Amino acid sequence: MEQWYQDARQYLKQYHFYHSIVSQPFEDWLGTGKPKRLQQMEQYCQQVTRAIDSIRDERQANLLRNEFIVADGSQRVAYELSGLSKSQYYVIRKRAMREWWQLINRHG
Repeated sequence: MEQWYQDARQYLKQYHFYHSIVSQPFEDWLGTGKPKRLQQMEQYCQQVTRAIDSIRDERQANLLRNEFIVADGSQRVAYELSGLSKSQYYVIRKRAMREWWQLINRHG
């Protein structure tokens, strides 16, 4: 597997982890506001979703949303919702990952 593809997948998996944290309600019991690390995680998540929203081909954007962004998303869910054959799915998924990775690195 190409290095950029592995890096992009890892980045999106990291998003999934961060999103599970930042989507939880934040209780500011100490009155100090959100910790800096939590704010950084939120910015990371916003960067990922903005890049996906910037993908020109809606079919590609939806593939990534259904795999990484939506609750309970997965590669299986994205494939089933795509309505594509397996080979078509993997071709479009790779194109989507490439465009997303370029957008992330351009605007990141």
